[in-house]
Amino acid sequence: MDNEKIKILEMIQNGTITAAEGLELLKAMEDHDNKSVDASNINGRFIRIRVSSGEHTKVNVNVPLTLLKVATKLADVGLKLIPVEARQEIEQKGINLGEINFEEIVQLIDAGLVDGKLVDVDTDDPKEGRTKVEIYVE
Repeated sequence: MDNEKIKILEMIQNGTITAAEGLELLKAMEDHDNKSVDASNINGRFIRIRVSSGEHTKVNVNVPLTLLKVATKLADVGLKLIPVEARQEIEQKGINLGEINFEEIVQLIDAGLVDGKLVDVDTDDPKEGRTKVEIYVE
């Protein structure tokens, strides 16, 4: 857990997030640590986000489902962790990440109603070629 705290402090130092956002993340981690975690809910499952253009992967994010449960309360902060260039590229493709209800997605996954791909966008850009966005549960 100390590594995660150090990473949050480094993000504050680098200006990636504000001190207030860092404090919210640290509090959420502390709240999560103070609650007992049911091992049957962990299952090693991840939300995986991939953005690729041509032959290059631009974004490759793997979020443990248990962390996503904590992060649903801090979705705005979490979205700021996506690099600006990647966020802009995603928005140019018509995807507004701010409109995604992460809490509802986690509830559907927990209920077993969602498994596999959540989002699959494939576009052709005359400048950069084929761009693919995938978000899936694994």
